[in-house]
Amino acid sequence: MAVQENQNHFLLVTSPAQGHINPTLQFAKRLTSTGAHVTFVTSVHGQKRMSNNSTASPDGITFVPFSDGYDDGFNFMSGDDELHHYMSEVRRCGKEALVDLVVAHAKGHRPITCLVYTLLLPWAAEVAR
Repeated sequence: MAVQENQNHFLLVTSPAQGHINPTLQFAKRLTSTGAHVTFVTSVHGQKRMSNNSTASPDGITFVPFSDGYDDGFNFMSGDDELHHYMSEVRRCGKEALVDLVVAHAKGHRPITCLVYTLLLPWAAEVAR
C-alpha cells in the first residue's frame, strides 16, 4: 500500500516581534514533521530578522513576507499615534496579502486548510471567514 501524502496546508501568520516569530517557527517545524505543508507569513522586517538568525529554510515550510510599510522595522518608542498608524498598516497590508495568498492557493494545487495567527493579529481570522 502506498503512503499517502498529508494534504494539510497550514497558513501561519505571525507578528514580526521575535517573541512571536520563534514559537511560531517551532510550531511550523512540528507541523511539517507530520507531513503537513506550512506557509509562514510575517512582515518583510520579520522575515529579515529570521534570515539573520537562520542558516537554512526548513523543508516543508514556505516563507512569504509582506510589506507593511516598515520594512526596516518599527520603533515602539515612537509614541501612541505612530504605534496606532503602524498597527493599522500591518492590518491593511497584511489582510490584502493574506487574501491574495489564500485565493492563489485555492486556485492552485495546494489550498490552505487551516489558518493560525498570533495574538496581535486577530484580523487574520477575518480572512478565513
